[in-house]
Amino acid sequence: MKSKNKKIYVVIGTRAQIIKMAPVMARMQKAGIDYEFIYTAQHRETIDGVLKDFGVKSPDRELSSLNEANTMMRFFGWSGMMFSYVFRPKRVFPQRGLILTHGDTATCAWAAFVGKLAGCTVSHVESGLRSYNIFSPFPEELMRLVTFQFSDVYFCPNKWALKNVSRYKGEKVNLGMNPLYDSVIAALKSPVTLERFKQPYVVVSIHRYENIFKNRFEKTIIPLLEMVADGGFTLVFVLHPTTREVLKKNGGVLYRRLEGNDHILLRERYTLFHWIKLVNRAAFVITDGGSNQEELSYLGKPTLLFRDVTERIEGLGENVIISKFDRDIVRDFIMNYKNYKRPRVRSTKMPSDVIVAYLKNYLRD
Repeated sequence: MKSKNKKIYVVIGTRAQIIKMAPVMARMQKAGIDYEFIYTAQHRETIDGVLKDFGVKSPDRELSSLNEANTMMRFFGWSGMMFSYVFRPKRVFPQRGLILTHGDTATCAWAAFVGKLAGCTVSHVESGLRSYNIFSPFPEELMRLVTFQFSDVYFCPNKWALKNVSRYKGEKVNLGMNPLYDSVIAALKSPVTLERFKQPYVVVSIHRYENIFKNRFEKTIIPLLEMVADGGFTLVFVLHPTTREVLKKNGGVLYRRLEGNDHILLRERYTLFHWIKLVNRAAFVITDGGSNQEELSYLGKPTLLFRDVTERIEGLGENVIISKFDRDIVRDFIMNYKNYKRPRVRSTKMPSDVIVAYLKNYLRD
């Protein structure tokens, strides 16, 4: 489906964005909706696997030739390159149209701002999430506020998020859930097989800036993980690129500390489909990821969130407990984790289908 005078751009820069937008793009392709996939290359590792899993086309354009922005210096270099487009927005969006971008990344805020300068309609998927604390999570809360200011269409995952953007002008659409739900369902149905781990095993994923680039990582988080491992669990610690680099600093002291623990297994980051199968079979999951919180709420998996606050409501008080890095909270959770298991969410309404239906109407009007 292609409108002669209307253009659709999908602007993505990180692996998390691709994971959540891949089912939308796959359904767009199935419906014959033509779109231009613009990739800012904020993240580079393992995106090809996600695209292949969903049958999504490769990016039509890449705006950055730099390596993955997985250190502060690389991020500033990437940011400088992306900022240059502020002065030439038509180079990115030569034809006015509708921009689809997602989440709370620098790419998302950048796409909304530059897209508005180019005269495009900006639509924000996963809109309306708030922590109401500008410094936590940082910079994600700031990125969302910037994106809200320049959006015209707000695709919100629930009524709470819808209420959070009620004061902003523009069209609000309640998806019922995040398109990540569609990704989780696709992963559960996939035929991928897993490495076998000694039961009970716990999956660990730590990567947020406020956790790994501060003393909290060495002084608080690693001792807490060691405490969990001492409780008779096998910890499968999945390494994000940034986390791996931090662990290997200073001669790799922290990396060797974890590697030398018989109850901790270090593993490189999995493909999405392998990841979902992995956490679905785990006893529980320790993570600091907002997307992880959401997908684990769909699975009903007991989850210990290594954060002080979260901008999401999914699973809170049900399967998800915020640790606040308190040893007593952590200890209580691991002793009673089975109490936090919930049934898997099942829905016949797929969020990606709602977005695609909106796009069809946009092209027809």
